[in-house]
Amino acid sequence: MALALALLGACTSKKMSAGNWQCQVEGETSDGGASDGGASQGPQPTDPVTVPWSTSFEDGFCGYEKVAGFCYGDSRYVVVTDHHHGGHVAAEFKVIGGAQNQTRCVRQGVFPESAYYGAWYLIPEALTEAPSPWNLWHFTGGDGPNQVLPGLWDVSLVKGAQAGDWELVVKDPLAPANEGTYRSADHKRIPIGSWFHIELFLKRATDASGKIALYQDGVLLFEQANLKSDASKFTQWYVGDWAESATPANSSLYVDDVSISATLAPTPATP
Repeated sequence: MALALALLGACTSKKMSAGNWQCQVEGETSDGGASDGGASQGPQPTDPVTVPWSTSFEDGFCGYEKVAGFCYGDSRYVVVTDHHHGGHVAAEFKVIGGAQNQTRCVRQGVFPESAYYGAWYLIPEALTEAPSPWNLWHFTGGDGPNQVLPGLWDVSLVKGAQAGDWELVVKDPLAPANEGTYRSADHKRIPIGSWFHIELFLKRATDASGKIALYQDGVLLFEQANLKSDASKFTQWYVGDWAESATPANSSLYVDDVSISATLAPTPATP
């Protein structure tokens, strides 16, 4: 999937029922000055990503802005209180028509060699049709942020084994043609109308020692080893919603508790 996305600038906090969030970047005072009295030195897009990292959107989209991340959308992205996994809020990413409509938040920087990337998703109503994979996550990487970065990994939804089912797949653009889409052998469906957890283990490597493993609610769906991952110095992780010419054209999904960790998250309790 060719997204060809350039940096769109740092995100700004969007409307919430309780008002707009004002983000304070680490190292700055509440009025935007430097806490040590000198020049403000906030986080940079090329900083190493400190693990663990997480955001639950309790401070709106500041969790991304504070680490030089950003959010963007062809449609609205807001923080809502009527759906949430943990805490009191979650992010709503809405798609409204359009041939290539997307709404996302992006964590960027020098990613660790190995890490687990996780997020909770709630999809109230599934799409009935999506000509292309219904993309939830997208990774890009390269030498630095001031360029269009090639795609590395996609975590998407595709039609499942039974009518109306959707299941998770991972697309590896560096794999040989027709060999780079990985999915569960038992076609585990995602639950529509309830929260589910996606977690991707990614070991990045310039040679064929890379590895990926995808988990849904703590259950291993598949793993692939001996992969040439990437040689990127700088990486971006897009979390949100991308649906091309989908039916229905207007839809929403919800995301909460986004994380990067050195270890696999504990297995979620059965609802």
